[in-house]
Amino acid sequence: MKPSLNRDRERGVSGPVLSGAQTTEVAKSWERCEGDWKLDPSQGWKADVLSGAEFRHVSGRSATLVQVAMPEMRRLFGLVQGLGLMALLADPDAMILARCIDETHQPLCRRLELREGALWNESEAGTNGIGTAVRDCCPLFLGEGEHWRFCFSLLASYAVPIFDAQGGVAGAINLAAFNGNETRPAAPLVLDAVMQAGRRIEEQLFRARYTGGRVLTLGPADGCSSPLVSINDDGEITGATHAARVLTGWTDATIGEHPKLLTELEAGEALSFQKAEESVIRSALALSKGNAAATARSLGISRATLYRKMKVMGLR
Repeated sequence: MKPSLNRDRERGVSGPVLSGAQTTEVAKSWERCEGDWKLDPSQGWKADVLSGAEFRHVSGRSATLVQVAMPEMRRLFGLVQGLGLMALLADPDAMILARCIDETHQPLCRRLELREGALWNESEAGTNGIGTAVRDCCPLFLGEGEHWRFCFSLLASYAVPIFDAQGGVAGAINLAAFNGNETRPAAPLVLDAVMQAGRRIEEQLFRARYTGGRVLTLGPADGCSSPLVSINDDGEITGATHAARVLTGWTDATIGEHPKLLTELEAGEALSFQKAEESVIRSALALSKGNAAATARSLGISRATLYRKMKVMGLR
C-alpha cells in the first residue's frame, strides 16, 4: 500500500517515497501525516518538553510502568549497545519517561530532544517509533528515510507498545540509532528482542495487578502481547491481557461478569479456541504439578470432565 503524496509543487515540497517493502502501518502513518496532521516533511521540528514540575506530575501516572520496565530497559541497552542503539521508554501519550544512552549519544539527543519530558506524538512529530507505536498498538521498524520528517532521515527506530493489565496501552519501548541503515541487517532480531522485553513487562504488570490469582496462557505469544488470563479459585475469569482479548473478543464487560474460563472457550467455534483450551489445561496441570484434582478445582470443572478433555487432547 502506498499513500498518495501529492505536494504543492510551487512550494517545492516533496514528501518521502515509500519502497515496495514498506509496511502497511508505516504507509498508513504517512497518510495521516499528510492528510490528517497536514505536516510538511521538510519543515524543522522541535519537541515540546515538559518543565520539571510538569514532568514529575505527569510521569507519576506511569510510576509502576517505570519501576517494572527499567530493569528490562537496562538489559536491552546492554544487549544492543554495540550496535549504537539507545533505549527509550515512553508513556501512552508518547512522552519520554526514561532513557538509557551512551555518552556519545548526548549531542544528538540534545538536538533532537530525545530526553525525559519530550513529547513525540505522531500528530506533531510525524511518523516516529514512539508516537506511531502507541497510536497503532503494533510493533514498528523504521529505517533510514522512513520517518516522516526529513530531519529524522538518519534515525533507525525499533518500537513496541507495552500493554497494561487491562489490555490498554501503557506506553512504548523504542530502540533508536543515529546510524540509519547500519542496523537493518539485524532488524528482525532487534525487533524480536524488543517485543520479548515488552511481553515480559506486560506479564509483570499483569501478575502484579492480579496477585493471588492463577495466571494461565491461551497459547504462544505472537507479537508484542502474550495471551494471558487470570482466574480465581472457582475458575472464573478475572482479567485478560491485550492478546487474550483480541483472540477471544472479550471486553471489560465480559470479564466483569466473571464467566467460567473453559465455558467461554467452549463457546468459541474457531480452531484457535480449541488450541487455547488445550493451552489452558496444559498450563493448569503444570501449575498443579500434574495433580488432576487440583487442576479440575482451579478450572472450575469436575475431575471427570477434565479427564474427558485430556483424553480428547491426547494428554496423559
